[in-house]
Amino acid sequence: MAEAPTDGVMRGVPLRRPDKQHYFLLIALAARTRADCLGRRVGAVITREGRVLSTGYNGTPFGMPNCSEGGCHRCSLRDDDRLRGGAYDVCICVHAEQNAILTAARFGQQILGASLTSTMQPCFGCLKEMLQAGVVEVRYLHQWDPAEAYGDQALVAQYAALRARFQTFEQVGDPAMDTPDLFGGFLARPHS
Repeated sequence: MAEAPTDGVMRGVPLRRPDKQHYFLLIALAARTRADCLGRRVGAVITREGRVLSTGYNGTPFGMPNCSEGGCHRCSLRDDDRLRGGAYDVCICVHAEQNAILTAARFGQQILGASLTSTMQPCFGCLKEMLQAGVVEVRYLHQWDPAEAYGDQALVAQYAALRARFQTFEQVGDPAMDTPDLFGGFLARPHS
């Protein structure tokens, strides 16, 4: 097993210490590795005052079969065009952002005034829940276009109104760096 670098260099490449926003993004990316969705895997982290309060990833509720085990009807019908880009309200899976909020609540973590970093721009429902929970900053890696997703100008306007309620709502990081082998060396090893 290779030893961890002590001189700030790994395999001849200088390491740089990430700023807090990129550090939290890396944690959200790590949380995403636990997601079992057959479509899009998402991870999220809630922080306050520069400290991690909670993490979450998308998947079925506790005690339910995972998506890969047939637990999600929506995942099992991935090729059904009627469910593409919608029907999230009838999907059994809990979104990463929801899971992070619920995990914080479950363990008594106050998230009023907190920040949330996600690997994906949050959906309409998650934005509502974050506002209600008191999250004030939202950062995400991958963005999407609400006009394309919703196809309804009234919903697009409501999404924009929700976004405007946050002190910060911005993209962080470079989506091009999010490659399938990002954590490959860790995930390919047998569990010990």
